[in-house]
Amino acid sequence: MRIITAGLLLLVCLSTFGQTQEEKQAERQKNKVEIFTSGEKDNLQFFFKEQVVSMELTKDLRDDYYGIILYYSNKMGRIGDKNKGYTDAEIKTKFDDMVLQLNDEVKEILSKEQYEIHKESFGKIVTSVYNRKGWKKE
Repeated sequence: MRIITAGLLLLVCLSTFGQTQEEKQAERQKNKVEIFTSGEKDNLQFFFKEQVVSMELTKDLRDDYYGIILYYSNKMGRIGDKNKGYTDAEIKTKFDDMVLQLNDEVKEILSKEQYEIHKESFGKIVTSVYNRKGWKKE
């Protein structure tokens, strides 16, 4: 009898947890405002592939570099979500801060030449976002 009762309790808990997760995901999707267009996302993927080739990164360095790019591009991609309530000026400031943080992190792992290639290429993506958003470079 205890096993059946424990099983039923576990089933109810798992069901409730699943519904809560689905509700959170639905809420997140409702608030989602991507900062990167699908074209910019494609450029990010192309950018990474080309970067690795032109920088001649080792496998370990490539993995580290990719992890940093992925972390910041995902973080940047969600700064405009409606539930955050940021103004356009705040979004721009947060975006700029994240670009600086990204650059600082990759600068630590790349050579000077590799870092220059990164800045030039990633700068094109940043410029694309700026142009689409109507932001001015300061």
